[in-house]
Amino acid sequence: MLDTKSFITTIRNLIANNTTLALTDVYTPELPSEKTDICAVTLLAGQNKYNLCGNDVFDLTFRVIIRGTANDTNTRGLVDEIYNSLNLQHSIEGSEIIQITAITTPIYVGKDENNNNVYNITYRSIVRGE
Repeated sequence: MLDTKSFITTIRNLIANNTTLALTDVYTPELPSEKTDICAVTLLAGQNKYNLCGNDVFDLTFRVIIRGTANDTNTRGLVDEIYNSLNLQHSIEGSEIIQITAITTPIYVGKDENNNNVYNITYRSIVRGE
């Protein structure tokens, strides 16, 4: 059985615990329109990889959208923190996540309506079902 609530909570906590962002700056599934130096975690797709002796394993794809400020140097610093906080994580204590790997490097999406820089990172994760 897949528990997406627990999965997203774990991803949000990994970002908050391993970057300069507070948990209140890590949203799901969308970014609020006002704040800067924030991110949002969104589950994109998934499939049941196999069932071995009744144990499901899921292959999940998720993205992190990051909105920084108009200063791209500062925004890139935040983007790198987030990228490194999740990429190559494995056997995460207290969770069913086996592994997380980045599918993309940080991709510049563009500027929002307030001229703030926006980036996207897409990850693949392997998760044990309950």
